[in-house]
Amino acid sequence: MTFRKNILRKPLMLIPVLLAFGFMFATPMLLDAAAAPGGNGNGNGNGNNGGSGVPSNALLPDISPGIPKHLNIHNQQQNEWLRFTNVWANVGVGSLEFEPLFPDPNADEGATQDAFQNLYDDAGNFGMPSENIWSETVSEFIFHDTHNHWHINDIGEFSIRYADITNPSVPGDIALDVNGNEIASVKVGFCIADVFKYNGDESPTSQRIYWDCEVGLQGIQAGWVDQYHQSVEGNEINITDLPNGVYFLVHKWNPDNAFVDADASNDEAWMMFELSDSGNGNGNRQIDEIVGFSPECLPDGSTPGICGDISKNA
Repeated sequence: MTFRKNILRKPLMLIPVLLAFGFMFATPMLLDAAAAPGGNGNGNGNGNNGGSGVPSNALLPDISPGIPKHLNIHNQQQNEWLRFTNVWANVGVGSLEFEPLFPDPNADEGATQDAFQNLYDDAGNFGMPSENIWSETVSEFIFHDTHNHWHINDIGEFSIRYADITNPSVPGDIALDVNGNEIASVKVGFCIADVFKYNGDESPTSQRIYWDCEVGLQGIQAGWVDQYHQSVEGNEINITDLPNGVYFLVHKWNPDNAFVDADASNDEAWMMFELSDSGNGNGNRQIDEIVGFSPECLPDGSTPGICGDISKNA
């Protein structure tokens, strides 16, 4: 089920027939104008790291994934699932902000609606859609009954990769299972919210702009991180048929290039890990983290939230 804008109202019964015909012919043109990029209908510009007519004075978000942590194997019904914690950090100067077309806390599972991305200028006013200077449809919200809130589609992508042939310290091709199939999750949607500040400062609720994924706006303000713990459903990849060996768990932000984002060069982070037999005789396997990387994790300790050193459950 998709919610759409109801732009036109039924004409009054006493409107002359000729005027009704004229209105009918004019309607398609009015709808086209409203849906056009930059029109009042906030038409689909598909973001694409530059967007459709993004003003030069817009403050852009810059989202970068943090180092994936807490890798572990969950055994269930003769299947092995690699579970992990991931974070999305906003290192830009503007908020990442998504606005639903019709906020609805009582939606059905799988219900969808348009998701607008809003941008603001240096006057700030983040979280106040009436003050934005750019707004276009970039994705859709989908309601997850299990989590009882709305997710933004295709925020990220998780994959397991071999080491690059020419440089074993970085990820290369997607790994294959014993049947020759790629081991990679589908693109994933998330409820996006401010969880903590990536520099480790206190982050009381009163300073959060985006905190409720049931209705209203979702986003990450500049300097903040959203986190999904390894215990959350969906933070997993099936590795049942993945042979033992050394691999990379890769997190990629904005895989479809759908959202306006200041920098596309910092969109991937990873953890190198080894998958091996546990040696305890029970047939289960184990995972050992080797080394992680995020393009925005600074070695001076000033970005613990991006380096995976902060947990919202700690």
